[in-house]
Amino acid sequence: MSTAAALPGPWMVVAVATFAQLIIAMSNILLPTIAPKMAEALGVEPILIGYQVSLTFGVATLATMWGGGAVLRYGAARATQISVLFCGAGMLLFALPSVAAIALGSASVGIGMGLLNPAAAHMLVTYTPDRNRNIMFSIKQTGVPVGGVITALTAPAIAVHFGYRWSLAVVGVMIVVLLAYTQRHRAAWDSDRRVGSSGEGGAFGGVPLVWREPGLRGLSLVAMIFSAIQRIVLSFTVVYLVAEGGIGLVEAGVLLSVVQIGGSVSRVCWGWVADRVGSSSRVLMVICLITIVTTLTLVFFKGDWNKVMMYALFFVIGATAVGWNGVFHAEAARLSPPGMASVVAAGTTFFVFAGVLIGPAAFAAIYGGIGSYSQTFLTVPLIASIALVLLFAGGRAGRGTERP
Repeated sequence: MSTAAALPGPWMVVAVATFAQLIIAMSNILLPTIAPKMAEALGVEPILIGYQVSLTFGVATLATMWGGGAVLRYGAARATQISVLFCGAGMLLFALPSVAAIALGSASVGIGMGLLNPAAAHMLVTYTPDRNRNIMFSIKQTGVPVGGVITALTAPAIAVHFGYRWSLAVVGVMIVVLLAYTQRHRAAWDSDRRVGSSGEGGAFGGVPLVWREPGLRGLSLVAMIFSAIQRIVLSFTVVYLVAEGGIGLVEAGVLLSVVQIGGSVSRVCWGWVADRVGSSSRVLMVICLITIVTTLTLVFFKGDWNKVMMYALFFVIGATAVGWNGVFHAEAARLSPPGMASVVAAGTTFFVFAGVLIGPAAFAAIYGGIGSYSQTFLTVPLIASIALVLLFAGGRAGRGTERP
């Protein structure tokens, strides 16, 4: 198509989508990464980070209802720009020494998060080849763990040595770079926008479309569980290791970065495997099984474990609990009606964010009753087992629907 010909090639489209995903990831994982230091500065308990995460994803969940229609109406590039601008506003609010300002900043980041996936899905489906869908989406999703690695390696050290506010500046610089580049190609990228379109499903966006399609509905319910596990691991690992594992804040941040590295590397591998075997659901089953084993091991973690075993454990946790997203989003795009990838992405992302909304708050509430992070982490392999049952049930119901 002529519009595509005027744009950078498919790999540059993937690079732009990945960079935007990285910015979003850094915006939403920054506070959990520096939670102990920030809580000390504000005079609050670190466990409150669970509610901050849930607020962010609660707003993001609502924003997804508008995201698909926004892409159709304004275009994918403009929606991407709006997304990162909301994250930039959130960074400014995080810098203020006020719990109320942090709450507003969390809501702003949530709005940005809700807009990005529909925009990225639209660009990838439009400008990249179908035969590489799983690996393209998986590469885009590496922006999440890569952003986490950057944050985990830099934010705790910056917070300890210079103060937590300096941990926010790098995100702002990246936002400016992305805005400048996307503006160069915005007119061409957004040439297929539908002026006056509000998308599918009215006020509820793509959620009704996803719910009435059995394949998309089952996939979204599994992703809701996976996303709850992912956010629990990312939000509470540092606090758990510092409070009960005998690990210092900086070393805990390094271990969290290992989780993110595992998630980053594995996403591309999982996508490649799914493209080769032609079955995303089978790949998700394998991911789920390994998640059950590794998170159960995490319950018994001790800081005096062999270092190689320790780092291997956190790498594999990342490869599964953080590595599933690309295969999921590619499968959702495959099941989308023609021209509705952004609306379906918004609808399925609603369930992903709903899992994140429920997961950390439920974890914090259970911890409040138990008083032990390790025992509370037992909930993770439990809900992963539920996801595995759903995957097996969906696999039997949909046998023969995967491509050969």
